[in-house]
Amino acid sequence: MAEFWALIEKGGLVMPLLFLGSVLSVAVAVDRFRAFHRGDANSALLQERLEPLLKQGDWKEALTEAGKTESLIALVASAGIENAVRGSRAADMAMEGVANRGAARLRQRLDILGLMVTLAPLLGLLGTVIGMIRAFNVLNVRSGQPFAITGGVGEALIATAAGLCVAILALVMLSYFRNRLDRMLGDVEEVASLVLSAIQERES
Repeated sequence: MAEFWALIEKGGLVMPLLFLGSVLSVAVAVDRFRAFHRGDANSALLQERLEPLLKQGDWKEALTEAGKTESLIALVASAGIENAVRGSRAADMAMEGVANRGAARLRQRLDILGLMVTLAPLLGLLGTVIGMIRAFNVLNVRSGQPFAITGGVGEALIATAAGLCVAILALVMLSYFRNRLDRMLGDVEEVASLVLSAIQERES
């Protein structure tokens, strides 16, 4: 731990900002992981159970089954089933509204990770510039002391590496959550199509 804080100190003025950025990125990732876990709970199992119930026209049991979880798929299916008596168009609009609101909730704070992907390398670059300016200033003031420049160069390299590490961490997490959200929305479309097909079959 002492070596870690020494590295932070050697990195210069931008290192505390990069450290805070990494902590913030991890905190956002933990928060979004919990949200995605809740939104995706038992989704595959729910789809398997809903399909035969909807094909049989057992709307009451299908609604009961969908109400057992709070996943995004369950909420969308419940909205469609509850509005089935109003027709397929009303059910479609209800499911689309629930899906859009659910996706918006899942996207919350992901923009922070996107910000860190862009900001962290820039902070690292700023630390590099500051470190090199200090290195050349020291070299000018202390001519004849070749090792005096190494402090500023070291600061520049540490800041650059730290900025890239934070950006890579944020990028990996952001890509994971975006891919997971795309998969969830694909599952939502499948369930919505299943509900709509059952409603249209009942209407015909």
